[in-house]
Amino acid sequence: MEKRVVIFDLDGTLVDTIADIRLAVEAAVSDLGIGRLTDALVMEHVGRGLANTLRGVLEAGGRHPSDEEVEARTLRLMEHYRRYPVVESKPYDGVAALLGRLQDAGVILGVLSNKEDGLVKSIVATLFPTVEFLLVRGMREGYERKPHPSTVGEFSDLMGTASHRMIYVGDSEVDWQTATAASVPVILVSWGFRPREALLALDGALLVDTVGELEEAINGVQ
Repeated sequence: MEKRVVIFDLDGTLVDTIADIRLAVEAAVSDLGIGRLTDALVMEHVGRGLANTLRGVLEAGGRHPSDEEVEARTLRLMEHYRRYPVVESKPYDGVAALLGRLQDAGVILGVLSNKEDGLVKSIVATLFPTVEFLLVRGMREGYERKPHPSTVGEFSDLMGTASHRMIYVGDSEVDWQTATAASVPVILVSWGFRPREALLALDGALLVDTVGELEEAINGVQ
């Protein structure tokens, strides 16, 4: 029987990374006198790459940055984040144990994120050292980002698995769009970076509120 593959989003799904993202954004805008940002503000703008997160935070503060300013400040953001990828980030309660049980059951595990590929690999290796992910992918130059279906298609190609044997687990509209575009079953978690009400509004979304419910949902997808 063909093995089941479960692909996880990283931020807001496996790991609460928002505080470290906030620290990186603060480092990128420290000269503007904005001061300490809130996790809630930064959380509103994550999901489509850190450059867009930075732009969203600046626009929320009344600034209208040029593309050149966003690019320059994103370089500062990334310099900080690469140096300090895991300061306050931690797995959500119960997630590491769930990954261990899935691994023991023979499920093939993967991670797919819109964060820079090197950062994704660093965070995953640091926080899940005993989990054997077959593939960990972040954003790379020359490749599409989520929600483009090719991001999931790469997993299918490399793992030799048909899309109907795959499940995608995320916490946002972008994750839902990604799975839908790739015709892959999707499970959304409510503990991440998007309001529960926004996830419920997505057509046909399967939403879970606890790690236990997530495990039941993964086991229940045919």
